[in-house]
Amino acid sequence: MGKGKGNRKRTIGWILLNLLIMAVLAFLLVMITFRWIQSYTRHGQYIEVPDIHGMYEKEAGEALAAKGLKYEILDYKYDKMMVEGGVIEQKPKPGSYVKDGRTIYLTLNSGKVPMKAVPDVADNSSLRAAESRLTAAGFKLGRTVYVDGDLNWVYEIRYQGEKIEAGTEIPEGSLLTIVAGNGTPVEIIEEVDSTTVIDSDFFE
Repeated sequence: MGKGKGNRKRTIGWILLNLLIMAVLAFLLVMITFRWIQSYTRHGQYIEVPDIHGMYEKEAGEALAAKGLKYEILDYKYDKMMVEGGVIEQKPKPGSYVKDGRTIYLTLNSGKVPMKAVPDVADNSSLRAAESRLTAAGFKLGRTVYVDGDLNWVYEIRYQGEKIEAGTEIPEGSLLTIVAGNGTPVEIIEEVDSTTVIDSDFFE
């Protein structure tokens, strides 16, 4: 009986020892995994995004690299107040906190005025409708020129003093002139044939 109890105690001891070893190994595995995740994600390490607005691409790239950040050009836009190639926008914005190695997306000034097609408003629009469509398309309007015709009916659009056809592409923001009717009816003069035809029987 004593021998059997001794064997049983040793078996229980081995089981407990194995369970303890497994628990320690599991704990170590969890700690190692946690540390690896912290290292991989750089947990708690953030960098403030510098303000690179207005910088040239090379200068902006150097400023970002000094902070441990990367960059990519996202888009090009036109800004007449900015130097060509300068940074117009950046995402994330200046002052944001990001992780080391984050990519900052830049929008640069193309330096080229975008071209816009002139809307089709002549001979099919009122003055108010034409003004609305032209300004919405990005054009500026000068003083309206009035001619004889239906009141506030648009007869033509002029660019730099010349009549311009619908669909013509000109620089965005160009100054256009609307030619509209002043309400005075247009006099239509019919041509009268002055040739008189005399029947030959008149001379007989």
